[in-house]
Amino acid sequence: MKQKINIYVIALCILCFICGAFAGYLLAVNVGNTAYRANYSSLCPDGSSPDNNGCCVGEIYTNMGDLGFNCCPEGNGDCYPPIK
Repeated sequence: MKQKINIYVIALCILCFICGAFAGYLLAVNVGNTAYRANYSSLCPDGSSPDNNGCCVGEIYTNMGDLGFNCCPEGNGDCYPPIK
């Protein structure tokens, strides 16, 4: 038996598709903006500004050869690229 597709069902499907696309776009923009802010913070974790080399308090600007210059803690720990 062949049934007709109701115009309201089609309209509801189109509306759901548009709402989903809009929500997905907003989510993608929010995630992108959050990632951008996280990667390009210009402050140290304690809220202070980095020195002229881009290192925070307690870090030493260190030449690591092939890895370039990084900020390393005065004691043991991981080194990180200077804050730009």
